[in-house]
Amino acid sequence: MKKVVSIARALKEKNRVAGRLAKARKLVGKENSKEKKVPRGVDVKAAYAEAKMLRDRLVTIKTAIAVANQPIVGRIVELAEVKAEIAYLSALDVQEGVFEESSYAGKLVKEYDVVLTPTFYVRLDGELFSRRNAA
Repeated sequence: MKKVVSIARALKEKNRVAGRLAKARKLVGKENSKEKKVPRGVDVKAAYAEAKMLRDRLVTIKTAIAVANQPIVGRIVELAEVKAEIAYLSALDVQEGVFEESSYAGKLVKEYDVVLTPTFYVRLDGELFSRRNAA
């Protein structure tokens, strides 16, 4: 009988298992090669066996999450792209007007023109936030 858990719970478990796997792999890497006179702090073969078991568990959890997300994978991809677009627009330079700047040649007066104006950005950003929240 399959155990039913929420995706949120599965994601928490995935993160927990991934953390344990990282620790096990780090321990194996640290203890694998030692000077002959220096005793090992752990049984490296047992630590590696645990890492393999955790890796298999992680694959199982990730597969179950992917299967559960199958019906909404398009929305998940769209959400990721909308978030990327919001980040891009948030970092977009919208400096416009006349500015005095210092350089090695002295003070320079530069005039900047913007194509995607702050008004356009705010309107589009609002639409993207709405789409993100609806997803």
